[in-house]
Amino acid sequence: MAADSLSRHLADRKTPWPHFNHYLVAYLSYLLFYPVPWLLGYHRPTLPGVLFSAAAMLLFLLVYFAPYRKDRYYGYGEIILTDLIGHACAWTHGDWEVYCIFAAGMCARLPERRQSITMVILLQVVLIISGHFRHKTTLEVIPGAFFSIITYMGTLVQWQLGIRNFELREAQNEIRALATTAERERIARDLHDLLGHSLTVISVKAELSERLFTADPPRARQEINEISQIARTSLREVREAVSGMNGASLLRELERARKALHTTGITLVLEGREPPADAPPNSVLALALREAVTNVIRHSDARTCTLTFLYDVSGHIHTFTLEDDGPLQATQPARTIVEGNGLRGMRARLAASGGTLTISSRPRGFTLTATTLP
Repeated sequence: MAADSLSRHLADRKTPWPHFNHYLVAYLSYLLFYPVPWLLGYHRPTLPGVLFSAAAMLLFLLVYFAPYRKDRYYGYGEIILTDLIGHACAWTHGDWEVYCIFAAGMCARLPERRQSITMVILLQVVLIISGHFRHKTTLEVIPGAFFSIITYMGTLVQWQLGIRNFELREAQNEIRALATTAERERIARDLHDLLGHSLTVISVKAELSERLFTADPPRARQEINEISQIARTSLREVREAVSGMNGASLLRELERARKALHTTGITLVLEGREPPADAPPNSVLALALREAVTNVIRHSDARTCTLTFLYDVSGHIHTFTLEDDGPLQATQPARTIVEGNGLRGMRARLAASGGTLTISSRPRGFTLTATTLP
């Protein structure tokens, strides 16, 4: 971003000026040079000259800190008035050129770079012409013009650095806000997948236990024990998800899928080999498989589910396909399937890892394919 556009960008904002322009106070040290000619004995100060100089300095300070009061840049009015204060103080025989230096420094804060450079050049031309009419030699005028240009350049660099630091802080605040939002979305997706699956299985097992309570008490007791175990496991996984330490395993999710589907009377058929026990955790695919199985239990009347894993050359799973033979409870063409929070969260999680989610339905079945980068 160019310097001029940076200035315009900042000019549209409410900027904390006292903090952003704290170096303005340091520049007031230039005023200490004003009485130097008197102190060195070059000219003897007079009472009217001292009083006039004090009044001029007070007026200058009001102009100098004008941006603090109105939250804006210096304008041509402040620059010209500051320069005129300096020329008006010439008769006091103090170092009046310090005001010309201040005026040059103010030019660095003009919004447009071209206007800023033009104004500085005009101020130096006025200084040289004024020195000529006051019968000053070139050596007497050059220091004022030289320090005016040096001050302008230093102020410009400092000004642009302040603008960039200000925008950097804004960018950092925005990044922190985006990171917070992303973390909230991650936790929301993980909690949905974890609790959605677990609560579905608990609900199914609770209904089964109620039916078996009188017909088969030992089986009912076993189902209740499994409900307790699922609840404890879910609580641990929720804690891991909140802390961002979830390392879900495909093999563990496969075993859970078998148990959950078996409870509802659905047979899981695995085509090909199952994930090896020493396979590295794959939380993205594991949570996707959990959500897919949960959807089968909730939304289909399937009798059989077929699960297929695809492996890369290193033997790591990068894709799974889950296909059931039951129609959706609300039959509709695949192109009009309305995705709920679970499918949207699954798609977002896969996309974040460079993967894709493909779903399709048929009159007698539903197919879901989840893929990550191989």
